[in-house]
Amino acid sequence: MSAPVRERRGIGGAGTPVRGKGLDLVPPELRQGLVVTAVLALLAGGGRIVAPLTVQRTIDAGLTAHSVGPAVAVGAGAVVVAGASSMLLNRRLQERIERHLAALRRTGLRRVHEMPAATVDRTPSADLVARLTSDVDQVTTFLQGGGIQFVTNAAQLVIATVILLVYSWQLALPVLVLAALLIAVMMGMQRVIARRYDVARRDLSRLQSVVAESVTGGAVIRSTGTEERARAKLDDAVDRARDSLLRTLPPLHGNTSLGELTISAMTVTVLLGGVWWSLGGDPPRLTAGQVVAMVFLVTFFVRPLQFLVQSLGEAQNALTGWRRALELAGTPSAERPGGVRLPGGPVEVRLRDVSARYGDGPLVLRDVTVDIAAGEHVAVVGRTGSGKSTFAKLLTRRLDPAGGTVLLGGVPLDRLAPTAGRVVIVPQDPFLFDGTLAENVRLGSPGGNVPQILEELGLHDWFATLPDGLDTEVGLRGERLSAGERQLVALARTALADPDLVVYDEATSGVDPATDVAVQRALAVLTRGRTTVSIAHRMLTAEAADRVLVFDDGRVVQTGRHDDLVRRPGPYAALIEAWHR
Repeated sequence: MSAPVRERRGIGGAGTPVRGKGLDLVPPELRQGLVVTAVLALLAGGGRIVAPLTVQRTIDAGLTAHSVGPAVAVGAGAVVVAGASSMLLNRRLQERIERHLAALRRTGLRRVHEMPAATVDRTPSADLVARLTSDVDQVTTFLQGGGIQFVTNAAQLVIATVILLVYSWQLALPVLVLAALLIAVMMGMQRVIARRYDVARRDLSRLQSVVAESVTGGAVIRSTGTEERARAKLDDAVDRARDSLLRTLPPLHGNTSLGELTISAMTVTVLLGGVWWSLGGDPPRLTAGQVVAMVFLVTFFVRPLQFLVQSLGEAQNALTGWRRALELAGTPSAERPGGVRLPGGPVEVRLRDVSARYGDGPLVLRDVTVDIAAGEHVAVVGRTGSGKSTFAKLLTRRLDPAGGTVLLGGVPLDRLAPTAGRVVIVPQDPFLFDGTLAENVRLGSPGGNVPQILEELGLHDWFATLPDGLDTEVGLRGERLSAGERQLVALARTALADPDLVVYDEATSGVDPATDVAVQRALAVLTRGRTTVSIAHRMLTAEAADRVLVFDDGRVVQTGRHDDLVRRPGPYAALIEAWHR
């Protein structure tokens, strides 16, 4: 397998396919029935404009009883049609947009679970959470604040433009020129505002991360006396978020002032120009009713522009949040739907001249060549920073090699289908979800027999000593259990999943001596009939393994059985001596 091209762009980078043209940017939920949506928008916008036309007809007819009655009836009917169409349009768009946002959240969460591990490592968890929650909430907040009125206002703007041109293209021309200039300036300003809001959203995500860290680590901060340092870090994050938000205000305020000035100029142009134009010919070029109607029409013309100017900040904030959510949903997946599936049974592992690095940093593994037979239990030892955990990440596809070949079951990593459940890693600090012990163990296999697997691992008696047995609540992240107890739950969960390759990353480093006996017994059961790689700090694990790999400075410097290596001068013998000493 040739070394894969490493993706250096994180979420939202230039490689993320979220931009399109025209209707490609419109959610599928809105593209369906687009004609119906357009008709409702035209009825809602056009119904409002009927009123100026009826006023014009009535004034030009001399305000007689015969003209006022029908005009009022037509105007009232138009108002009813506009109101009903607006209500239906709002409901239609609101429901479809909310369905789109819900689907966007679901897709984004699935992408978090599927994206390459390197992308996850480069992206703070708070940023991922913000993209799925507060960023999407910005869209909902904007819609509830009248954002859907953009559709009706756009239809109203188009209809008013057409009627203005029919009445007098000479008067409509300066209005349209001013509107075009305003829109051009707003589009340029929007790009500035978009960039500044993007920075602001990132700084707000960073603030959320710092706040979460300060809250969850409160006990450590108090016990170590580092309150001032924590507060300084929090103050810095608060100041950065505040400054980023403040930088969005100058273009927003300048845009609003320019918009108000332009809109006022449009109104004055039509009002004064209409009177001058109507009196400038013989006979008058415009009737009194037409002049009054044009004043009304320019109001209907500028109102959508006014709404756009006043709502630009909220709209841009919502668009930024939507774009960030789309970027997450569009992040490339690490899964290979059409890939080769691992053969059943214990997995053979082979590495040929493998090197690895994190991001653009230096190599942390160099020219590693290793063969692990199917069903073999291999212990990986070495000093801190020697490359042990990186080796584990390669096997579990949490890191792509920078060079060389990695094969599982004879299949290159980049050609493998999803290996969830087949290759499992038991980390040093297992993650437990808020719930019962049974619920956390069943994550390995929802339909599995929990009591049976606990009996096989020799853990049934330990679980029985807990306050509520399998129904014991573990708390958030398993905080109600000790480190060793969390490890036992993780081992039971792994056994229930029945994987073919198990990687223990420092799996016994945080276990107290009393629980270590139960852990070692469970590990002995788990290693039977499956390939096992144990990243070991405790030499007891290395002594029990079929073979030991000794890492030093990113290379495998020794390999063999414990009994052979301990008698041979070298790094392993030095580790054993240090361990016993």
